[in-house]
Amino acid sequence: MTTSLFTITLARTQQSDPLTRRLHLTLSSSHKLTVNQDVCDYDAEISKQAITVADIQDIGYLIATTFTQATTLQLSIDDNIAAQYSHQQWFKWLSFGLALSNYNYRHSDSPLLQPIVANFSLLNATNEDNCAFENGKILAYSQLIARELMNKPGNVIYPQSFVEAVEALAINNIELSYLDEAMMLEQGFGGLGSNREARLLCLDYHPQHPQFTVALVGKGVTFDSGGISIKQPRYMSTMKVDMGGAAAVVGALNAIAQLQLPIRVIGLCGLVENMPSGKAIKPGDVVTMLNKTSVEIISTDAEGRMVLADVLHYAQQHYQPDYLVDIATLTGGTGIALGKVYASLMGNNDNLIADAQIAGQACSEPLWSMPTGGMFTTALESDFADLRHGSEEPDGSPCVAATFLSHFIQPDQKWIHIDSAAMSLGMNHRKIYSKATTGYGTLLLTELCQQLILQDQLQNEQGSRS
Repeated sequence: MTTSLFTITLARTQQSDPLTRRLHLTLSSSHKLTVNQDVCDYDAEISKQAITVADIQDIGYLIATTFTQATTLQLSIDDNIAAQYSHQQWFKWLSFGLALSNYNYRHSDSPLLQPIVANFSLLNATNEDNCAFENGKILAYSQLIARELMNKPGNVIYPQSFVEAVEALAINNIELSYLDEAMMLEQGFGGLGSNREARLLCLDYHPQHPQFTVALVGKGVTFDSGGISIKQPRYMSTMKVDMGGAAAVVGALNAIAQLQLPIRVIGLCGLVENMPSGKAIKPGDVVTMLNKTSVEIISTDAEGRMVLADVLHYAQQHYQPDYLVDIATLTGGTGIALGKVYASLMGNNDNLIADAQIAGQACSEPLWSMPTGGMFTTALESDFADLRHGSEEPDGSPCVAATFLSHFIQPDQKWIHIDSAAMSLGMNHRKIYSKATTGYGTLLLTELCQQLILQDQLQNEQGSRS
């Protein structure tokens, strides 16, 4: 038997006869997580060539769903694996996977969400370990909020009902408000192309004496047919998840508020529905945005960036954040380039880009940096307006879209854009995402805020020494 650094003992809350299953985590030549129940000394052996954060999350889910009758699970981890991560990382991410193990989306005609987590507890642990374990549960519940919003169809979740669903959550420590379409038009929002009435949802987490302010902006196209520039029929049914950025912002705000982070975080969700109609925006139309920039419409399928542009300007105008982050299921080009491995990352501040990449690795929602500006600006040149909102050609579409958004960012504003288009569905290579949507971005945005707090504290310590 291999010597183990530590054994994690987990209890499942359920009414049944006591049953303990002893499990061993070790390395093997397999590139996939495998469970072998034909072993000595343990009830099962879990192995893989190398263990990542994603694997720890999946192991939690895997042991909960494999040993469904066990009331106690004892996981012994070889010391060479255990040493790769702190004990708190093991507890947090195992807890996250365990908590997701009961989730199975069931359709309801109601927009109300049902983010139900499995109930496990950590035995024989310190207060610090228990805190990490509870944080994993908070993250799982928060991600399930995003997944519930994304899983519901477009006839149930649309701009108005999205707001109602989030209101019904009654998130502690969050002030909720919204602008309706009339209020948005009165203020000068020009990027709205919504069949149903648009909404701008604002979630404001504002603790006393915050260290700094972060604004999180999410694209919320609750169904995207492409409008007049209608999409191909194949996979159009999946366009209900085109509000994945907004869903991730809601999930992250729940996590940030429950974790009681010492910063102010404003979540802004631009909510529209993009459908063809007699009143729909047309290719060739010119609209005036909130910041008074005139924009020529090339394809009405690129509605999301128009909504984002106005909300980004609004966020800077009203909140003056230290950091501005937007997340959107924006371009198919990101998925073509990066598949299901990375979301793309662009922005105007190298330190913020680096912090986002560190955060992505830490929670297993990784990011790949892509360029903006330069030649990508050429695609936005218009004979009829200040800008086109895209090109007739698909070349470099993620970079062109981000370059368009950059025109709505003030010169001194630290900003990043995350294009998560390929990460919302079809991630079944992960145990925790065996079917339906992922809630991608909930973990990333939360982890990014924690990374920014850490960097701020390090800078303050260095400043006090000098």
